[in-house]
Amino acid sequence: MKEDVRQTDEQCLRCGRPLWSLGVGDFRMGGTGGGWKLLFGEFAELGEEMVSFEILACRSCRRVELRLPEE
Repeated sequence: MKEDVRQTDEQCLRCGRPLWSLGVGDFRMGGTGGGWKLLFGEFAELGEEMVSFEILACRSCRRVELRLPEE
């Protein structure tokens, strides 16, 4: 995740305070877990896909939101 913390023009949906962008993070989607991962190791991750989200946080109520990053 990039370390470019900055205040945005958007407001928190819960408390109305400014949201801070914490950068873009990659999250794993799909694949398998649990026992399958134990049995098949890295082969269990073949169906996984990485998805990028911008992480927004409210410093007041400590809520976190995800949104698709701008391209």
